[in-house]
Formats: sequence, structure tokens, C-alpha cells
Amino acid sequence: MKIIHTLPWFIREAPLKEEDLAMALKSLASLALSADSFVVLYNQGCIGTTELERLLEASGIKAEVLGEGTNIGIAKARQACFEHIWEKYPETSFISEIHVDMLFPAGWYLPLIDYLQQTGEPLVSPGILTGYGELQPIGQQLSREAAEAGSMLEVLASLARNEIAHGFVHPVVHNSDILRRIGGYDTSFLRGKQGYEDDSLLLGCCYYMGLRSGWRPACNLNTWVYHATMAQRMSLPDKQLDFALNEQGLLRQYGAYGLKHLAELHGQPGAFEYIASRYVIKEREDLI
Repeated sequence: MKIIHTLPWFIREAPLKEEDLAMALKSLASLALSADSFVVLYNQGCIGTTELERLLEASGIKAEVLGEGTNIGIAKARQACFEHIWEKYPETSFISEIHVDMLFPAGWYLPLIDYLQQTGEPLVSPGILTGYGELQPIGQQLSREAAEAGSMLEVLASLARNEIAHGFVHPVVHNSDILRRIGGYDTSFLRGKQGYEDDSLLLGCCYYMGLRSGWRPACNLNTWVYHATMAQRMSLPDKQLDFALNEQGLLRQYGAYGLKHLAELHGQPGAFEYIASRYVIKEREDLI
């Protein structure tokens, strides 16, 4: 297989279950439109594995399900999927990270694979259309006329343009070999269930490419995906504790200087200074 998709399956409890599940089923149906639709899925709830496998089969998706329906967090679930692929499908050249609230045009990943093969870069994203009509990462708004021009998949196809924009969004496609050399998500640092996992991985890519290269993540606007950005996990209790744990892990892994590089990757100088300043203060306190 040229590409395998990874999905941390998470459906919230009632009363939000039906809303989440409806979007997830639409997402799977759209993914099935592509020739390469094999998914390694980590079940984090709240549907049992047997029911989930039945839903996947009905959607026309071939998948392997990991996990027992427990929310172990984003980084741990993704990493489990990566390691499963590296062990069982080592010949796979590319790995994607997708979400349950996305809609995928047929062959959406093909321009992304072409880009990675041509550039040798570690990862690339498509453009995304959000549920608010935003076109990211370019910061434009979809016009009402364009939004009403046809079905969602037709709208996405109409957005294609032969441009590369700096930025990072999900979904993302990785070069599997480079991802493995970087190590994926280091869960010894990322101990919270969510927060900063993308930043940790981007810094790993930055150092793999080398600071002299000036590498920054890119979005290939030849292909677009709809991302409703339901932000499901932001509704979970204790989310701030998880963010704090992963913030501390990011600092332990890369230090204050790493945060400087992270701000440069995002094209936002000074964006992480507040975290770095706390790190420096703590380091000084530990020396006293």
C-alpha cells in the first residue's frame, strides 16, 4: 500500500453522540471514494469494537481497529497506529493523520504524495475549508456564491489552485521513513491526553531537516479537505490539566530555544515567549 490513514476514533457520550457519529459516518463514506482508503484506527470510545467494525464495513472502509474504547489521548493513539504500520506494513511509504470530522474528495492525498516525492520534505497538508467557511492556511473566507455552487465535494474541487502556502493544518500526510526516524510522538514527554503534540512533531521535523535549511511546514493548495473542526476534545473535563502536562513535556523535550524555533516555523515570532519565560524562571528557581 502506498498510503495508510490513521484515525484516533473518538465519539462523545450523549447528548453529543448522535451528532459526532453522523459526521464520522459521512467522513468514512467520503474516504471510501478513494482507491487507497485503508485505515488503522484506534478506538477511544464511546462505541464498542464490534459495533465499530460493523460501521466500518457498512461504510466500505477496510480498517484494522486497535484499542479497547478507552481515551488514552491523541499522541498515544496516533503513536500506536504509527508503530502498528511500521511493524505490520513496513513497505508503506506514506502515513496520513485524519479526523472523524473531515470530508475527503476522491484522491485528495495524491497531490500531497507527489509533493513529498518531489521535495523530500517530511510532511505536507492540503488546504482546508472549515465549518465556518474559512480557507486555511491562507486566511480567506469562502464566498456565499461558491458555497452554494454544488455539493461539498464539488466545492472542494473548485478550490484547487497550483500554489504552495506556508502553514500546518490537519489532515497531514507524512513520509513514513522520515516519521519513523524522527520517532513520531514521544509519549514519554507528551503525557497529557491532548495539547502541543503537533508542535512537538513539527520541531522534530525541523531538526531532521536542519536549521540551515530554513524548512517550514507547507500546504499544497492543489487539494482541499473539509474539516468541520468540531474540537470535540475541548469539551472534555480536565482538558487544562492535559495541556499543562504536554506544555511541560514540550519544554523538557526541546527547551526554551526550541520554542524560538517553533515560533519561526509558525511564522509568528514571539508566539511562545510566555511559555519560554516560565521555563527560564523555573530553571533559575531550581538552581537556587
